[in-house]
Amino acid sequence: MPSRGQSRYSLRQNLMSDLSPVVPVPSSALPGAERDLLPPPWVGDLLGQSDRFRLASVRVPGATALDRVAFHDATVHAYRRLEAELRGGQALHPVRLWNHIPGIHDALGDGLDRYRVFNAGRFEALSQWYGGNESFDTRVASASGVGHDGEDLVVHCLAADRPGRPVVNPRQIAPYRYSCKFGPKPPCFARATVIQPDDGAPLVLVGGTASIVGEESVHPGNLARQMEETLTNLSVLLGEAAGKPSSPASLETFRELRVYHPDLRQRRELRLLLEEAVGRRVPIEWVRADLCRSELLVEIEGVAELAG
Repeated sequence: MPSRGQSRYSLRQNLMSDLSPVVPVPSSALPGAERDLLPPPWVGDLLGQSDRFRLASVRVPGATALDRVAFHDATVHAYRRLEAELRGGQALHPVRLWNHIPGIHDALGDGLDRYRVFNAGRFEALSQWYGGNESFDTRVASASGVGHDGEDLVVHCLAADRPGRPVVNPRQIAPYRYSCKFGPKPPCFARATVIQPDDGAPLVLVGGTASIVGEESVHPGNLARQMEETLTNLSVLLGEAAGKPSSPASLETFRELRVYHPDLRQRRELRLLLEEAVGRRVPIEWVRADLCRSELLVEIEGVAELAG
């Protein structure tokens, strides 16, 4: 694979009016807050390896200034622009999405925060993209959705020339089947997606994973227990991806991990807990971010190699 130094991306020019491909730049050329809004390093490695994959990105400037209706409409429009961009090439099938939502828990009226309004807009756009929400089981891509301290909505979509294979975690309800407790429209993403690169074993693209069982957050306020539950969910997902539902897989099959967490003071403890589980061989990227639920203390995503 290409060196990790080739896998960083600039977000410049990725405005609503310009969906130009992102341009590789050294990490040091971007401010820290902007680096946190980029796709993880493995995406650049994959794009450098094959022209079967494509990354489309869109930024909605000043999203925090939009009211509920305007932000909903901007989310729908952002996803429709991504769809239109991908239809211009051979990579038509979304396999992984990253959503960076500013002020994710800001109240927008009618009992809704910005994340729930975002989910409603995403649901509308993806229902149209996939020809109806009844196809989510087989077509929806894995994703992450986290908050940040800036003002813009930033969305990245990794697409492939063939559909990925969604993976279900039997310990959790599929997000797009959540009850109305979590908003008028549910979040639309798969827990993980399996893709086949040109060379090597299939890859498991694991979406944002947290301490959730069924549809409920568990162990509020307990960092160690939330990390334990999150790691269990990751292991079960890898086992499901490998077709071995009764055999949770080793986390050492991860090539890279990205950890989102809201409290920088907890990073050292999180690092110790994670390194104990995966070892020091797996590269780990750390991002301070507000999570989709205020009671969650950690969320982990990554890419793993599917063992034969």
